[in-house]
Amino acid sequence: MIKVEHLKKYFPITSGLIRKKVVYLKAVDDVSFTIKDGETFGLVGESGSGKSTTGKAILRLYEPTAGKVYFNDIEITALSKDELKKIRPKMQIIYQDPYSSLNPRLTVFDIVAEPLKEHGYSGSIRDRVLELLEAVGLSEEHANKYPDELSGGQCQRVAIARALALDPEFLVLDEPTSALDVSVQAQVLNLLEELQKENNLTYLFISHDLGVVRYLASRVGVMYLGKLVEVGSTDQVFDNPVHPYTKKLLESIPIPDPNVRYTKKRALKIEEVPSLLNPPSGCRFHPRCPFAKEICKREEPKMIEVEKGHLVMCHLAEGME
Repeated sequence: MIKVEHLKKYFPITSGLIRKKVVYLKAVDDVSFTIKDGETFGLVGESGSGKSTTGKAILRLYEPTAGKVYFNDIEITALSKDELKKIRPKMQIIYQDPYSSLNPRLTVFDIVAEPLKEHGYSGSIRDRVLELLEAVGLSEEHANKYPDELSGGQCQRVAIARALALDPEFLVLDEPTSALDVSVQAQVLNLLEELQKENNLTYLFISHDLGVVRYLASRVGVMYLGKLVEVGSTDQVFDNPVHPYTKKLLESIPIPDPNVRYTKKRALKIEEVPSLLNPPSGCRFHPRCPFAKEICKREEPKMIEVEKGHLVMCHLAEGME
């Protein structure tokens, strides 16, 4: 359904009062992957790795600096604004913070009805809004409430209802549960899983919570400093990680066992992450990699296939082909 080819998104940063200098923050730098129809593709990495920017660039909420994005073989990066608006209903996004993503001056009914009105829905808007609220576990009583009268979990359900209003095929889920309590997270994740099965939805699930990604995703991509460093099935990436950064991420997952918690070696230390304004040469992870060689400092590794469907960008993996 989704094909991303050499996607880049650079943000210009201007410094200096008299002699202005422009440098570019390379938030997404030459990223390629595909998402199959009906699957959940998880995108993971530390804060600032470029996950959210990738999702927004795919939807053209950020205009890509370079690269191509295809949705069902339509190159959406080549569409005009009018052409893009015609397929917008098929591609939607659910944001991280449910409170800031909803207009506080609108009722729940008006929030969910807004996309229906914008795109000229021909049926009964009231019936459709109530149908959507029921689908996400809310009732007619919630329709006349404002966002500040709802809990975080209820607000996120409203955001999901709004995203589903026009029967989309593809949803970008930008850390949709990270702002919620743990108990509410589970409810929202279960809801997203149910809706996916009922509506044959395709998800790009963006998160820094590896446990959540393992629960929901069938395939996973790992990002570091704007680069995709490892891609594979959930089992491949979690059970047989190859890139040192992926291994560090997995070793940093908290273990709910007091006997293990204090004895397990933590590989992902709290350390300064290089700036995207001046990323390291060669492999971007080499300053933090305990296995880095001289070639890692000089040359950027290529993405290679270490097993069927399991891709890694690492010089150390080249002997594993």
